[in-house]
Amino acid sequence: MTYAAEPYAQFVDDLLSALTGGAVRDEFRFLPELAPFQLSVSAPVLPKSVRVFGLADGKYTRFRFGTDFTVAQDGAKGSVVWASGGPRSPVVLPDLGSTFYVNYELQGSSPALTDRNTGSITRLLAESFAREYATVSKQLEGVYESAFLDTAKGRDLDQLAALVGVVRRRRLSASGSVVFSRIDPAPADIAIPAGTKLSTAEAPAVVFETTEDRTLQRGSLSVDAPVTAVQAGAGGLVGAEAIAVMNRPILGIDAVNNPLPMRFSDADESDELLRGRCRRALETAGRATTESLLGALTAIPGLAEKDIRIAEDYLVHPGIVKLNIAPPAGLSGKEFESFSLRVWEAIEATRPVGIRIQSNIVAPRPPGAATPGAGAVAENTGSTPAAVGVTGAGAMAVDVDVIVTPTTLALSTDERARLTKRVENTVAAFIGDAGVGEVLVYNRLVTKLMAIDGVLDVSLSLREHGSADPGRKNLIPDDPAAKAVAGDVNVALGGALIMLDVALDITITNAALGPPDREATKLVARDESAVKLDAFVATLSNGTLNRNLLRGALPDTATYKINDLHYKVDYTDAGVRIRQQDVEIPLSDLERVWIRKVEVNT
Repeated sequence: MTYAAEPYAQFVDDLLSALTGGAVRDEFRFLPELAPFQLSVSAPVLPKSVRVFGLADGKYTRFRFGTDFTVAQDGAKGSVVWASGGPRSPVVLPDLGSTFYVNYELQGSSPALTDRNTGSITRLLAESFAREYATVSKQLEGVYESAFLDTAKGRDLDQLAALVGVVRRRRLSASGSVVFSRIDPAPADIAIPAGTKLSTAEAPAVVFETTEDRTLQRGSLSVDAPVTAVQAGAGGLVGAEAIAVMNRPILGIDAVNNPLPMRFSDADESDELLRGRCRRALETAGRATTESLLGALTAIPGLAEKDIRIAEDYLVHPGIVKLNIAPPAGLSGKEFESFSLRVWEAIEATRPVGIRIQSNIVAPRPPGAATPGAGAVAENTGSTPAAVGVTGAGAMAVDVDVIVTPTTLALSTDERARLTKRVENTVAAFIGDAGVGEVLVYNRLVTKLMAIDGVLDVSLSLREHGSADPGRKNLIPDDPAAKAVAGDVNVALGGALIMLDVALDITITNAALGPPDREATKLVARDESAVKLDAFVATLSNGTLNRNLLRGALPDTATYKINDLHYKVDYTDAGVRIRQQDVEIPLSDLERVWIRKVEVNT
């Protein structure tokens, strides 16, 4: 059922028609199977006097005679015939299933009142009553709209929100803005929905949530979003850089922080923001699904979606849901006890009746003795709560070795340090974003590293801590309750430049050449030798570079022969130049040899 207020002019038309002998408000329901829509009187109808009005797109509309409908004489009675509409047709039809009304005049009628002119008694009475009718109709529309989340406003919206446990945030709720960022430009648009929950990094965690949708545009590094504290009061007045945890990681977002301190709001929460929070609350209001359980657990400060793994098998374990949680790091005994209690309170408040939850979090029990049933063994009667803790492996340390080849060999020391840091951050974010029991996909990490600006190639080893495995495959946790944590992460930049300055002593084999031709031959020998040496050193990886290897790369030609070769070494990246010539150079995958200069003497 849909209700919309009727306009004042429609009430005036109804009253004037009724007072001056017309027929008003023949009521029909717009359904094709109910056609034909015959008028209620059998007297002749003036066709062009027929006025039809009703709901179109949820609004009261006066339909057009000859365009939207026509009137056909069906025996003694006339009927309304609707035109056939289409996607591009100008025809407007009533909403399917809605009610439409028909007013019309009769041929040959002789009413007692006939004056419809402006200022007449008849029109004055009609307009006076119509005003009251229109006012009541508008009030009824407000009552109707106040029952729906999308249209309720003000106090009515507050009452609807209370049904799902949401209260409008007042001026004492701390608010501000945060910045979502990446270490490299975004490869595509990244959506950050309103309601994304964030927490402070230090205990006790203070929870905030974004109040508007944001999109980190392709090619951008960051985007800001407004946030508001979930709990009102001075606890939300945290300082700058305090917010650093995303309760549910967003794929493609590496970090979040607040550049400025939080402050109290200037005004109460708007209706639109309150509606958004109500919609999100409805997602978990059922309290009978795994999504509801996940939503309730992620509301606990310090607990993110990636820290939770919910599994159920209807055939093997009917009526049982297995829940594995990776608790926040650094919780002390009392803090962990409080955390465990909140976990189980959320579970008990959310799980369906008859469903058993098996969790790796050991629930605390209240102090005192339990009352055993007949034949039962008595509980612990101590005065302190039973021990709490975590069962299962808990964490899987991951070792990562990365060798990165930069796109530019001539990097300064600062540039190499920045590139190394970006690689380390990418590896840390990849492991940190892995959820409980989640498989670490080898190629996914390679893709993330290759997407870093300035990276040409990557050699990667990903393995469990202490394993001798080469680490070039996906890493699957042995324990589904385990969460990946960073172990030993080693990043090395390949392509460290070793510059060689080569000096050649040659003999020109054609003695008949004059001085100009001999000089030209020397230039040819220099250029050809440089090309051959460049091609040779590009094939070097491991081993030792020495004078004999370089000499072997330069065979004699028909116009000249190589008598001798010497070189000097310049470690460009390290800033070291060796004055002694022909020093043997041990090579590894991290180094690249470059022929900087070739000189030729005869």
